[in-house]
Amino acid sequence: MKKVSSVIIAVCGMLICHAQESQSILEDINDQMEIIDSYTEFETFFLEPEEFLDKIPDHGAELNGYYEHERLKKIIRKVGTPTADILTSFYFWNDQLIYVNYSQNIYQDTTNDFGQKVKDYENTYVKYQSHHFYNNGKQVSFNKTGVPISTISPEKKFLSYAKKMKGLLDNKFYNRGTYEALQGKWIFIENTDDYLVFDGTIRFNFYNGQFANRLKTRIEDNSVLVCFFPMDNRIYRYKINDINENILSLTDLFSNEEFVYAKVER
Repeated sequence: MKKVSSVIIAVCGMLICHAQESQSILEDINDQMEIIDSYTEFETFFLEPEEFLDKIPDHGAELNGYYEHERLKKIIRKVGTPTADILTSFYFWNDQLIYVNYSQNIYQDTTNDFGQKVKDYENTYVKYQSHHFYNNGKQVSFNKTGVPISTISPEKKFLSYAKKMKGLLDNKFYNRGTYEALQGKWIFIENTDDYLVFDGTIRFNFYNGQFANRLKTRIEDNSVLVCFFPMDNRIYRYKINDINENILSLTDLFSNEEFVYAKVER
């Protein structure tokens, strides 16, 4: 009997310690979130919808990253579906995800000038919301309120998604000087009917004055321009030999062919 009692006491003690540890972790996360929300001088970087979505949603999308002291602290993403805005906030501490707030904000109904019942896309209310707390790459707490919209499945894989979005934002942030220098229209000096247009992280190719294709881009090590088609495996890598307000010189790392462009429009 004494042995059973000892086991019960030990188990209870372990459960109490675990509960206290979990409570301490949650308190630390809430303190960290409060510090992040107190920052007033964020550097804000954004991703275009086509940079973080496979297809453009019905009512637009945006994703902004907020940096303080050269580190990403928060991501806020909004995606406009046919029935609701999906709003997700990600918080980071020491480059690790600590908290996610996910909500489905349904559009309110209104009546237009013709007496027709339509959706008011400017006014929403929270239909469903979930809160996810993370520590060392694992979810340590979760709670939710409301009922999800029947046509929208709540998201779950926040850790992998946050890591991917952080990677995209960090790439733009830490290579921001190179991305800024690339923006605009560049004509190929050997054939002025061929030119490139860089808009954000998208490269548009024109041959003989006609649009040919578009590629996503990323900068590696501040000196390699990577261009790729998102729907297949074709990837092109160019060493950036020189870039300034007038000239862009690239070397194809596969063929070693050099391409030189002159900037004609910012």
